Amino acid sequence: MPRNESPPPSAPTKASLVKWWTQFTNAQKFAKYRDPHKPLSDDEDHPVFGKPLRESLRYASVQISTANANGSLYVWGYIPVVVAKCGLYLKENATEVQGTFRVSGSTKRMRDLQMAFETPPRYGKNLDWKKEQFTTHDVASVFRRYLTQMPEPVIPHDLYHHFRDALAKQPCNHEEVIATYKKLIQKMPRANQYLLLYVLDLLSVFARKSDKNLMNATNLAVIFRPGLISHPNHELTPHEHALSQRVLEFLIEQQDWFLLDI
Repeated sequence: MPRNESPPPSAPTKASLVKWWTQFTNAQKFAKYRDPHKPLSDDEDHPVFGKPLRESLRYASVQISTANANGSLYVWGYIPVVVAKCGLYLKENATEVQGTFRVSGSTKRMRDLQMAFETPPRYGKNLDWKKEQFTTHDVASVFRRYLTQMPEPVIPHDLYHHFRDALAKQPCNHEEVIATYKKLIQKMPRANQYLLLYVLDLLSVFARKSDKNLMNATNLAVIFRPGLISHPNHELTPHEHALSQRVLEFLIEQQDWFLLDI
């Protein structure tokens, strides 16, 4: 072979192909949403859904505040944008819709709505419901999906048994149970406290209009138990769910006591 000719390229090895594929897929994964109108596929990273609460708050949080008698606002915490936007929409539009949280929304519209809450830089803060075609069931389903996809429920696993023990013995003293739950809520991480109280407030609004929406505190407790109070050791033992549902039902019915305490 003449000296001025280059040797033929060697065939790619398996290791080099694997390295190239890894680099290619990582580049695709971290490209910031190549097409904002294309929904995330199941194997793409989700910055909000399915992430620990503290992590999703880093990307997409919104403050919640209360106005005093003088009209001044007091900011008392932060919750995920998806919870705040969907929660406000549901309070304003769905409290008299039958089976709001029981009927599932459209798979495509739910996927599109979730995408809106996972698209930077606003992560859904600028979502204008009047310009969208989402139904109350779409919004309610995405609201539930966020909670149930969290790696740990809103009530942390290390407090799970404490919440259940407060109602396990019957009959129980109503005032003592409320006092116990106040203390337990105060022990929760701040982010979890704010999220729990916001969701309880929303569910209590629906429970008070159960004559219209057919969603009383018992129904709501069954539906929201997995995202609010559950434990992996009990998920495969349905008879354990009843006590957790009773706990959540109690929290919904008495939520004013816990909100005022905060």
